[in-house]
Formats: sequence, C-alpha cells, structure tokens
Amino acid sequence: MEIFDLLGEDIITEHQNDKIKQLRSEKQQIKNELYKQKVVQKKKDKKKKIKQQKYEMIQTLETQEQKNQFVHSFKGIRNQKKENGIKSLQSPFKIIIDCGFEDNMSDKEQRSLARQLSELYTENRRMDVPLKLYVTNIYPILHKYLEQYNYKQWQLLSDERLFTDIEEFQQANIVYLSPDGEEELQEIKEDEVYVIGGLVDRVILKNATLNRSRQLGVRCAKLPIGQLIKKNYKKCLNVSTAALMISGWLKYKDWSKAFDSIVPQKFKEQDEEPQLQ
Repeated sequence: MEIFDLLGEDIITEHQNDKIKQLRSEKQQIKNELYKQKVVQKKKDKKKKIKQQKYEMIQTLETQEQKNQFVHSFKGIRNQKKENGIKSLQSPFKIIIDCGFEDNMSDKEQRSLARQLSELYTENRRMDVPLKLYVTNIYPILHKYLEQYNYKQWQLLSDERLFTDIEEFQQANIVYLSPDGEEELQEIKEDEVYVIGGLVDRVILKNATLNRSRQLGVRCAKLPIGQLIKKNYKKCLNVSTAALMISGWLKYKDWSKAFDSIVPQKFKEQDEEPQLQ
C-alpha cells in the first residue's frame, strides 16, 4: 500500500509539473503577443504623429510653392534613406553582429536585442558613412522578434549560420570587438571585418565576448573609449552604439569626436566646471 501511494504521488507530481510548464508556456505566448501588438501600435502612433506634425507645418505656410517645397523635402529624406541603404550594401566597411549568445540572455534581453538591431539598421541609413551590416547566428526566438520589425525587408545581409562558417569570411581578417580585449583598436581598415557580439546583458557578463573570440580563434580588440566614459559606468556600449561608433570614426578619423557624436550624454565624463572670471 505504501509503495502504491509513493508511485501515486510521483505520478501526481509529474502531472503537476507538466501542467505548470504548460501554463508558463501559455503565459509566455500571451506576453509575446502583447509585446508584438505594442510594437505595432507604437509604429502606428509614430506615423500618425509625424503625419499630424507635417499637416500642421503645411498649414503655417502661406504660398502653394512653399507647401510644395516642404512636401518635396520629406520625399527627399525618404529617398536619401533608400540611397544610403543601397550605399551600405556597397560599403567596403563590414560589420558582423554575432547573435550567438542565446543561452546568456533572458527573453526580455532577446527582445531588446531585436529592438537594438532595428535601431542600428535605421540609424545606419542616416549616417554619412553607412556600414555594410551582417547579422549572423539568427536563432528561432530572435527570428520571431525580428519579424516584428519586418527585418526581411531590411537592406542588409542576414544568416542563421555562424560567421566563421560563411565562405565570405573564412579567409577574412576578423577582429572581434570586446570591452575586455587587451589590444585597443586604433583605426578602421577596409581589409578587416569587425564583429560585435549580439549580447544584451543587464548584469554584465565579464569576458563573454573575449571568450567567444578565443573560442573562434580570431583576433580581439576593444574600442579606445575607456577614458571617455564616466568612471561609474561599465566600459561597454550596446550593440547599435558600438557599430555606429565605427561609422563615426570613418567620418571624423578621431575616436573622441566619434564618441561625442554617437554616445548618449549620460555615459560621458562631465565637462570641467567653468572657472570664475
């Protein structure tokens, strides 16, 4: 009787565990769907706001000629983005976002990575020197989140494979960027391909990208920004900011100027207090 009871308890416990897993899965699906709806609604609200601002601006113009010029200026911005998108595919400066850190990120961090990649794509089309972007190691969950940003329509190259398995990069001079690298990157070269780890970690994972570079057997270096970031901040940038820093250097040929033009103010060292005259 005792054996039967013990077996019975095991069966009940196993059944309860399966039910808990199912409930968690359903809860996560609901959460993902709500997030997707939120992203879509946010895009709609943004378009509506821009349309309203455009309409209000047109109403302040007096002549039809002024109104036509204003409308053409909007079209010019859209056309410039398209041209920059095409230009980025022809750029000799190649940046790989290595998304091989799925096991190191929570679901929320993976959603954040998808958003950062979307921001990077948008900002890259606005840069004076756009980069040729590659997103590799796209795994199923990240693919799902990227679809919310229509990434299949982006003018960049994406792949589910590890970049070392892609023929184009097998003979390339690879430099894996890591805040934990010992070497400082002094300049950006056309004959080098720069890899940024697609990692969003709310709690900084020490040596994650450095160990990744060692595992893959590629050179590792860090952006020379240690002296530019506030002392109370970690010496690492998010995915989109790190990539845009490279574009900034190509424009200014100076890391400090690139940093000032790209990195948010909160990361920067405070300006010296003005001296009293």
